Amino acid sequence: MHGNDLRGLALTLSLVGLCWSLVLLIKEKRLFGPMSAEAGRKILHIGVSNFAFIYLYVFESWYIPFAGLLAFAAMNVLVELRSDMGRGWGMVEYPLVCALMIFLVHMGVGTPRSFAAALLGMGYGDGLAPLAGRAFGGPVIPGTKGKTFSGSTVLFVSVFTVCLMITDLGPGACLLTALLAALAEAYTPLGLDNVTLPLVVFAMTGLVYV
Repeated sequence: MHGNDLRGLALTLSLVGLCWSLVLLIKEKRLFGPMSAEAGRKILHIGVSNFAFIYLYVFESWYIPFAGLLAFAAMNVLVELRSDMGRGWGMVEYPLVCALMIFLVHMGVGTPRSFAAALLGMGYGDGLAPLAGRAFGGPVIPGTKGKTFSGSTVLFVSVFTVCLMITDLGPGACLLTALLAALAEAYTPLGLDNVTLPLVVFAMTGLVYV
């Protein structure tokens, strides 16, 4: 294990611990009123996505973040079985699909930056979208289960911004990636958008446009 791997592991554990502490504070103090459970879950979603920067700039070995994500998924299974914060199985799917993408990058499929774009796009986009939908309301997108135009717009902007910042893609490719990500989030059945959204971003930024 390299020294940077130890630093990466320490930073990752600190990030997760900080995010969970913030979630517990939100839940206990009900800082967002009746939206506290949803807000806490999404803030956790957004916060842990910043692991992308640790992966990009600190870790040297692929297998340590890979194993860590599997452990995080297992921990979240136990948490969700005992949780009263509402549906949160996305926090199990989330690290599992991230582990898959890290493995694919290791096998030469996609790039580290395409993984980072997928993780940050998922974290900020899908994290902010439902909060925006609840806060601003507005018309529901036809054919979806309660997805609003305001929420999808926030997701679109989030993914577009991440793609511009993290990848070398031009605005046109980033726009198409963001559009496909928003469609995946809105129309994926069975609540599996935590799987399809990051895979769409990963594929577009690491396979289609390379």
